[in-house]
Amino acid sequence: MGKRRSVGLELRTLSLLMRRQLDQITSATLTEKDNLTAMHGWTISYLFKNQDQDVFQKDFERAFSIRKSTASRILKSMESNGLITRQSVSYDSRLKKIVLTEDALKIHEDIKTRREILEQKLLTGIPEEKLNVFFEVMDAMKENIGS
Repeated sequence: MGKRRSVGLELRTLSLLMRRQLDQITSATLTEKDNLTAMHGWTISYLFKNQDQDVFQKDFERAFSIRKSTASRILKSMESNGLITRQSVSYDSRLKKIVLTEDALKIHEDIKTRREILEQKLLTGIPEEKLNVFFEVMDAMKENIGS
């Protein structure tokens, strides 16, 4: 029957391959900027999708299942690269909402298009039924580890 493959190792390997591809896509798209990563691209997409509401660091941490220190580092980097600003809100002086800059809005469409190309590449030859099972299994695993 052979040894079963490690789920954790397979997920890590796929994640690294995807990150490498997205980093290449992002750096090709954002050549005039320094130190931009796939995570910056994901963050821009997340903020773009949620621009109709106030998004705070806590929302960002929750959406990406990351620690406060990681979120802070990513957002500081994006702020120094001119991709986001943090703006006060009238209803709570302690909170600062995260807002995309014009530069980030300009590059969003290109990142989105390139990410869609990668998604198509990933899904080539995989029938919808198998993809549905994949997402069911992923949801169950996330629930099992409490995220």
